[in-house]
Amino acid sequence: MLKNKFNKLYDQLTHYNHLKGASLLRMLFGIIILYNYVINYSIRHFFWFDTGIISDDIYNSTNHVFLSIYALNDSLLYFEILYHAGIFFALLFTFGFGGKFIHVLNYIFFLSIVSRNPLITDGGDNIMVLCLLYMTFMNTTAYFSFKFKQRPSMPLLKIPPEIKAIFHNFAVLFVIIQICIMYFLSATFQIMGEKWNNGTALYYILQVDTFSKPFWAEILTSNVFLIVLFTYASIVVKLAFPFLLFNRWTKYIVVVMMIGFHLGIALAMGLVTFSAAMIAIEVILFSDDEYDKGYSLIRKNRLVNKMNKRKITNLRPSSINNEVV
Repeated sequence: MLKNKFNKLYDQLTHYNHLKGASLLRMLFGIIILYNYVINYSIRHFFWFDTGIISDDIYNSTNHVFLSIYALNDSLLYFEILYHAGIFFALLFTFGFGGKFIHVLNYIFFLSIVSRNPLITDGGDNIMVLCLLYMTFMNTTAYFSFKFKQRPSMPLLKIPPEIKAIFHNFAVLFVIIQICIMYFLSATFQIMGEKWNNGTALYYILQVDTFSKPFWAEILTSNVFLIVLFTYASIVVKLAFPFLLFNRWTKYIVVVMMIGFHLGIALAMGLVTFSAAMIAIEVILFSDDEYDKGYSLIRKNRLVNKMNKRKITNLRPSSINNEVV
């Protein structure tokens, strides 16, 4: 009995899980990183160059966890090469070229640009940096990637497929645990706040010009019921997320609610990249079987709709008249 359980656990650990979710996460993270590069392209020198808001001397004199490669040289040519190389590596990463090598380069360049100027980050960058680190141990190019046919080679260190699968599965688990901890602690700290307890926190958030959009702020602040409802709902959903996630039925409900929550943050508060990063992480929560079932259901509905349209177009006028009569 114990042996059978051990064998079942071993099979689960050595079998790749969430490959499609990991591949989708790679694509979405790549798009978000490219968006950050492109949207700030015209003001890149102001944000990250030596003559910008944080000079290399100021950056190098401050305490920071990671030393940005942008601060190693104050040459404009050096900066331009790094910035455009970052765009190139992010593009390759998005399309799945280069495997782990491109993944690591993209990670270093993205972490460097986040570290070089933390004043313009919105929180989404931090969770992306953590998840990208975990993703270096995943197989993120199994799906939705472009690959060239490679000649067989003799690697210096050949890792057994079972070990690779174990690393992949644990990395996926770490991402899931990370987001669960993030939501739970966020809700816990909200409970400690007086304004969250009395249901007025959202109202005061929308009074800050930096984190509010006039159109949505006016709609929400004009209705006390909506303010209280969304304030309490954000706490309840995040507290329940780690517990509802591991049930096959409640998982869909809580994921949809969190996606709606982050869409609301993007629209009402303007934190687009933060919301996009958090929504992107949700894709890894579903297994390959769930994606296959969802795709089959969509294809089945499309097929049924096509068949119904053909039946309608093939009806003769006489038959239509008879039905009307």
